[in-house]
Amino acid sequence: MKQHLDLENFFPYQFSILAQQMSEYIAQIYRQQYGLSRFEWRALAAIAQQSDITAKDIMQITRLDKMQVSRAIAKLSDSGYVTQTASKTDRRSSTLSLSKDGQALYEEIVPQVLTREQELLSHLTPQERNAYTSITQKLSQMLEQS
Repeated sequence: MKQHLDLENFFPYQFSILAQQMSEYIAQIYRQQYGLSRFEWRALAAIAQQSDITAKDIMQITRLDKMQVSRAIAKLSDSGYVTQTASKTDRRSSTLSLSKDGQALYEEIVPQVLTREQELLSHLTPQERNAYTSITQKLSQMLEQS
């Protein structure tokens, strides 16, 4: 007998839709108010989190592909938010850091996205938040190993 996939109840599909909805919910802030794409915001946040980072590091942290990271870095550099310095160990690579304007932009956006995150999470009980964190970490670790 042929198996039928009920897409609406298929966990990976549900999770993908939820991730997209959450991303759009948060993106309203940095897209509408600051003109940043999701990829630019993720790259900016990764650079803020770890100064003197490479594009390859950003790819690993954000799970974005090479083209997405490259375009984000180019736009952030053109906008004056990111500075690139030739790597001392690998001439084919450069390290990235936030400029003064980039740091100011990051510091302006972060409180807003954290508030938005708290608004979203306020609909969950503390037990549901703990369960969500535990489940997603467990699944992520399992997927990293496979």
